[in-house]
Amino acid sequence: MTDARGVFRIFESRPTIEGAGVRLRRAFGGPDMGKLFDPFLLLDDFGSRFPHEYLAGFPWHPHRGIETVTYLIKGEVNHEDSTGTKGVIKSGEIQWMTAGSGIFHAEMPRPGRKITDGREVEDPEMKGLQLWVNLPTEYKMSEPKYRNLSSPETPVLALDDGTSVRLVSGKIERVPGTGTVTGPVSDLSVPVHYLDITMMDSGNFEYRLPESFNAFAYLMEGEIYFDGKEAPVRSGSVVLFDRGGGSVKVRTRNVGARFLLIAGKPLNQPIAWYGPIVMNTQNELQLAIDELRNGSFIKSKATTYDYFRY
Repeated sequence: MTDARGVFRIFESRPTIEGAGVRLRRAFGGPDMGKLFDPFLLLDDFGSRFPHEYLAGFPWHPHRGIETVTYLIKGEVNHEDSTGTKGVIKSGEIQWMTAGSGIFHAEMPRPGRKITDGREVEDPEMKGLQLWVNLPTEYKMSEPKYRNLSSPETPVLALDDGTSVRLVSGKIERVPGTGTVTGPVSDLSVPVHYLDITMMDSGNFEYRLPESFNAFAYLMEGEIYFDGKEAPVRSGSVVLFDRGGGSVKVRTRNVGARFLLIAGKPLNQPIAWYGPIVMNTQNELQLAIDELRNGSFIKSKATTYDYFRY
């Protein structure tokens, strides 16, 4: 076992309203937090058991200079952009969108379906997460693209102590009966590891990271503990780890837990941020705003890639 990274700081997610009235919890977000979490800018936890809290959705809005990673745990999100690209993200699916030079789109959450007494009925509960990843200067104005991953195309790995890991990007070693497994998303402008981890009670999990990567965990359910910390971290909390060296080590005691573990290589570049547009300078922001006003914001149609094409 390697030395564990320490906990730099713990944040509590905060309720907020976004889009046309979607109630969500913001784990972190904003320019100052973007510097701490570099290369990550924002993480939102959206959804509810009550459709009126999410059906208004996220109507037409622009993005430039970032990637958005939408991970739908339950329900559906209908997606459409101004160039005619359409799709539906369903339970267990992921859309990794590179906005690059510009996307103008709408994201509309909807209830999913479930089988009850042999009949398919509407399931009002939905839950999803959206992560914003900053793009380095040389990719800020790159061609937009979508990567779509269905649920079966992101492997769920069963580890020795009952821990399971849905691996989107990154690498898990010593998987029983398999060895080393690498996540399907690997051709990224910014190297990122993205894992959804479920632990039983009295479990231990260790994940080795490159020394240069910044890392955080977002707890969705249960309680988790870290070396040197006697108090548990509870649902809705964000744990930002110390930078540099060591593995991330997590343990559970009396209850299980489910959390995201996300890590990436910092950009160490200036952040100029206005709403859904993130550039490096105020001049670049002003140019984007001028282009929105004069109709020249969209530079090209996005290319869509399904996982099996990689």
